[in-house]
Amino acid sequence: MYKLVAMDLDGTLFNQAKKISPANLAAINDLKARNINIVIASGRTYNDIMELVSQLDLENYNKGYVIGYNGVIAAKTKPYQIIFKKTINGYDVRRIAGLVESFGFKMHVFCDNQILLSEHIERITKSDRDLIATAVTMPMTNYTGPDEVYKVLILDDETKLNTFQSQIPKPFFADYTIVKSASTLLEFAHLHGSKGNALAKLAQHLHLKQEEIMAFGDEENDISMLQYAGLGIAMGNAKESVKEKARAITKSNIDDGVAIAIHKYIIGDEIHGF
Repeated sequence: MYKLVAMDLDGTLFNQAKKISPANLAAINDLKARNINIVIASGRTYNDIMELVSQLDLENYNKGYVIGYNGVIAAKTKPYQIIFKKTINGYDVRRIAGLVESFGFKMHVFCDNQILLSEHIERITKSDRDLIATAVTMPMTNYTGPDEVYKVLILDDETKLNTFQSQIPKPFFADYTIVKSASTLLEFAHLHGSKGNALAKLAQHLHLKQEEIMAFGDEENDISMLQYAGLGIAMGNAKESVKEKARAITKSNIDDGVAIAIHKYIIGDEIHGF
């Protein structure tokens, strides 16, 4: 029996309009009625996630959890409690900046309730509008911002990022988690800051076995979570590399894939002919 369901947002729980469909919402409410732990796992900040999934009312559900910044933090929503956190520091930002800027990229640095940007940055992520509105710029190779950093993000052309990712020196992969959370987003975080590791720590906190966990995802940053879960389910729209690592594949995010799998594996019936 599954006791925890973890879901990515963009490309997974959200449809093409960045909304939770009526079918997905109903399925999640069915999970709540069964007293199942619900985890929203995203690259976004905690506050951004909670705002975007407000209709789930997780702040009033005592088995609601959020994995934010792609696994750097895991927190209970009611009452708010940080269960797991792994951050990098100012030295790491300066080191990453030296590499990133040598390839001509700019950076977003996510700290607690603050985002710092490279000088002369042109492309800015839309994540967490409140933080972006108050973001400040600075020379990143001389970074002097907060010493507790959740992640470093690069937003740029997909092809350019793929080339860069293939040329990152091996020592960086030994020291950091480096993944794409979307085709145009590449992120650096603590070596143990991944969705899979955060989900494992959360499962340990809740005394759950891997076989009691179901997880959904569609992007590279979801692979560790799908591999950890007893049943890791890739969306129909997921990248092939994600589907290859999953144990099952559901319909796409625009075809209520999350709801379909929840009905099949937990509720015990089928919708839309899954």
